[in-house]
Amino acid sequence: MSDPTTILPREQLAIFQRKATWFGAWMIAFNWLLIVASFALVIIFPSALSFVIAWIVIGGRQLGLGILMHETAHRSLLNSREANEWAGNWLCAAPMFADLEIYRGYHMTHHVKTGTVEDPDLPNYSGYPVKPISFVRKILRDLFGVTGVKALLTLAVLYSYEDPKSLKFGYAYRKQTADATEVERVPLAKRVFYFLRNTRRVLVVQLLMFAALWALGHPLLYILWPVAWMTSYMVITRIRNAAEHGGLAGTMTTDMLRNTRTVIARWWERLTVAPNYVNFHFEHHLAPTVPSYNLPKLHAHLKAQGHLADVQVLHGYGEVVKTLVRAK
Repeated sequence: MSDPTTILPREQLAIFQRKATWFGAWMIAFNWLLIVASFALVIIFPSALSFVIAWIVIGGRQLGLGILMHETAHRSLLNSREANEWAGNWLCAAPMFADLEIYRGYHMTHHVKTGTVEDPDLPNYSGYPVKPISFVRKILRDLFGVTGVKALLTLAVLYSYEDPKSLKFGYAYRKQTADATEVERVPLAKRVFYFLRNTRRVLVVQLLMFAALWALGHPLLYILWPVAWMTSYMVITRIRNAAEHGGLAGTMTTDMLRNTRTVIARWWERLTVAPNYVNFHFEHHLAPTVPSYNLPKLHAHLKAQGHLADVQVLHGYGEVVKTLVRAK
C-alpha cells in the first residue's frame, strides 16, 4: 500500500495547503450565480428548453454546493474557522438538505475506510462494472425520481434520530434497518421534535429561497429546486460517485494508488459531474487538507514527479462510463 508521506513530503504538502479565502469565497459566489442565472433563465424566457437547461445546470450546481460543503468539512475552503463553518452550514449544506457536522463524520469515515466494507460510501462504487442494461436502469431510476424518493426517506429517518452524527451511514442514502428500528422506538412527538431541530437550517434556507421567488412573482418556480435534487442531481452524483472509486482493479483494496482515480474533465463536465475540481480525486485522497482549488497544481506536480504512473487517470467522463459499463 502507498505511503502518502513518501509521495508528498510534509514540506511539499505545506505549499499546496495554503488557502486563498478570496478564491474560496468566489467559488461559493460563482456556484450561486449559476443557480440564480438558471432560475432567471426560466423567468425571462419561459419554455420547455429553458426549463431543461435550468434543470441540468441546477443539478450540477447542487453537486457544486455539495462539493463546497465537502471542502468546508475538511476545513480547507476558507482561512477563518468560523467563516468556514458558517458558509459550509448556511450556503452549502442547508440548501442541499444537509448538515455539515453530520456530513463531516460520515465523510471522514469514508477517507479512513475507503475500499473496505466499513466505508459508508461503499454502495456508491463497489458494484461496478455493471452490464449496460443495469446501468441504464440505474440512470432511469434517477431520472424518474425513484432514487430521489429513497434519498428523501433516508433523510427523514436520519433527521428523526436524536443524534444523527452518531449514525455511521450518514448521507449514504441507503436503508439501515438497525438505525431505522432504533428511531421507530422513539415516540412520534419526539421524532418530530428531533426532525425539526436537526433540519432547522435546512428549513430556514428553503423558506428563504421560496420567499425570494415569491417576491419575484414566481413562487411555484421553487419546485424546480427539489425536483432537480431528486432527478438530475441524482444522475450527476451517481456518475461522480462511481467515477471516484468504481470499476478499478483495486477498488476493494486500501491502496489509494489502485482504489481511486482522477479524471481530466472538459468544460461541460465541470459544469455538471465535475464541479469545483472534484475530478482530481486521487490528489484529494492523497492530501485531504489541500484546498480543491490547489488540486490542479498538485496534479501537475505529481505528474512531473512520476507519481501518477500507477494511478488511473482518464480523460473525460465518457471514458469513465466505459470502465463502469461492461458486458459480463
